[in-house]
Amino acid sequence: MIIKKYLAVAMAVVFVFIGCEDSSSSLDNDNQNTTWYKPSKATTWQWQLKDELNLTYNVDLYDIDLFDTDASTIDELHNRGKKVICYFSGGSYEDWRVDASYFSSDILGNDLDGWPGEKWLNIRAISKLAPIMKARLDLAKEKGCDGVEPDNMDGYINNSGFSLSATEQLKYNIFIAQEAHSRGLSVGLKNDLAQIEELVSYFDFAVNEQCNKYNECDKLKPFIDNDKPVFNTEYDTEYIINNEASTTLCNYTNSLSFQTLVLPLNLDDSFRYSCNVKDKIVNSFGVGFGSANSFKFQDDNNESVWVSTVDLMLDEDIANNSYYQTIKNFSGSQFSTLQGYLSKSRYFALWVTKGWSESWFDKTKINQAIQSGKIPVFVYWYFGDELVEDMPTQSEIDEYYSDNQKLKNFLDDINGTKLLIMEPEFNKQTVLDNQQTFTTIIGNAIDTLKDDDTLLSLCITDTGNRSKAQTYAKCGYSNCALGDKYEWGLSKPIFDALLDKLDFISFQQMIGQFSRDPSDPGTWDTPNPKAYNDDEIGIDYLPKRIENMANYLYELYKKPIFLPYITIATASWSDEDSDGTIDAGEVNKTGWEDKANSVYANLNKTTLLQNHLFGYSVMELFDNPRHDYGGYQFFINNEYHLGVVKSGAVDEDDNASNGDIVFKSSIMDSVFNN
Repeated sequence: MIIKKYLAVAMAVVFVFIGCEDSSSSLDNDNQNTTWYKPSKATTWQWQLKDELNLTYNVDLYDIDLFDTDASTIDELHNRGKKVICYFSGGSYEDWRVDASYFSSDILGNDLDGWPGEKWLNIRAISKLAPIMKARLDLAKEKGCDGVEPDNMDGYINNSGFSLSATEQLKYNIFIAQEAHSRGLSVGLKNDLAQIEELVSYFDFAVNEQCNKYNECDKLKPFIDNDKPVFNTEYDTEYIINNEASTTLCNYTNSLSFQTLVLPLNLDDSFRYSCNVKDKIVNSFGVGFGSANSFKFQDDNNESVWVSTVDLMLDEDIANNSYYQTIKNFSGSQFSTLQGYLSKSRYFALWVTKGWSESWFDKTKINQAIQSGKIPVFVYWYFGDELVEDMPTQSEIDEYYSDNQKLKNFLDDINGTKLLIMEPEFNKQTVLDNQQTFTTIIGNAIDTLKDDDTLLSLCITDTGNRSKAQTYAKCGYSNCALGDKYEWGLSKPIFDALLDKLDFISFQQMIGQFSRDPSDPGTWDTPNPKAYNDDEIGIDYLPKRIENMANYLYELYKKPIFLPYITIATASWSDEDSDGTIDAGEVNKTGWEDKANSVYANLNKTTLLQNHLFGYSVMELFDNPRHDYGGYQFFINNEYHLGVVKSGAVDEDDNASNGDIVFKSSIMDSVFNN
């Protein structure tokens, strides 16, 4: 609502001008000394006129309601580096506005179809409208708006109740534009496509509704030709749920250099789809896989053979690759089938861990993948489990900052948009106990790493309660298998402090039928295992839990959500002799494959996108025979079974996998063909 100070300003200005004659004046744009904000055609934007304003979009300009937004919100947008355009209706009367009583009945025409309480204005009566519109422009100036968007500036082609001519509309529109400029305000032309040629020199940008739907976009070209932006909005929800339709829309309007959004008709931010090239990543759903630049196999002499992640996505003739054919027990047909699945992936995850080297990555192949439409996801796991013990010392922080610069230099050679996940699993208790310290460390790192081609995120682990039998109120759902809002919200102070630096929010899912007992983990050499039944671990509720977590995180932060890795260990354990240890023969290596497949099969991509999740990646592609070494990993003897593809290698016995790969259940179909 408008704060009282500005109500008073608005009313005072209206009283001053009541009774004035036509004051449209002969101001000429070229002769004015006043300067104002002039956006370029590359200016990005957000448009929201109802409900609590979402301030977090990474855009250049916000278009918001003049009356319903107070000056402090505009100041906050300015502090965030945004320009602010203030919306008001220049061609219609709205009975709920604070100045509604100043519109005399003789200038009120027919109702606007579909908009209760709104009537067309007789724009011929400039002498009566001028004081009201000038007062609104003064209010925009007082509040700190950089410009204005006067709506309904095309009454002459609508059933207004008045016989308005094109000439009269032209005169009124120019009057509004000149009055805005005389106050140092930018001004946009709303619709009125038929008069663009005459009006483009008076207006600084265009705001259009559904030019694509009505095949009118070409009429807006004069604005682009003058390096003035066209802010276009489409309201058809087909673009939200149909990737083909949205791709067609965006390819077309992007070719015209328009800034196109798909928004709800009442502009309440309940959904948002942007055709901006970077925004398109978070506007449509995609799946991916990880977790390395290449995967280690072995030949008959136990020498390493490295299979490129990029080749797995792009090499349609991978079965006949002479280098890969040297892999022990190489199955060309299975690798060809695998390539067919992975060719459909959108993301490929590359882990960057402490002590990483550029030699781990093939930048040429990564760039090749980007050129083919794939998106690399760099998972920057630097401190990792060290954060379990304590926060880093100052010398360790300094080393981290040095590593940040090293990574920045590396990423600068990756030509295209990439995602960077900062410190996954960061929400360990040590971090939660030292939030300010951690926020400073990560904030400084982000400042080094962030650029226009790198979309950044922080990533929490879903550490909440998972049992169907747990019905704690703090979980926020009918049972805790559906989610745990309390645990999910513990990191909120960190996210809030860094929110302006983040492009999206991430979370991860790690679940298995058995793992190290979190309440009694044991020692490195003698870990204590714990098995769960289905209801205790909530496996059958996991798809819905993921939807709930994505939606909850969006509600908290109003940022797109990503699941950079999901891990479902596919073995199971039954303690047959009840001795509390994992004995030979007690692990069923395929015991949870069907459970894992069921989860992936029930991750409905349309539903996930509607809950603001724009994609996920399976953490491990192949079972890793060395992943259990040391015995202390979270999943213990299940650690080997994190992949979605298995090979003939034996857990801990072989140095690398063999080429006789086998697909687990129907998981690949469920992930890539669902």
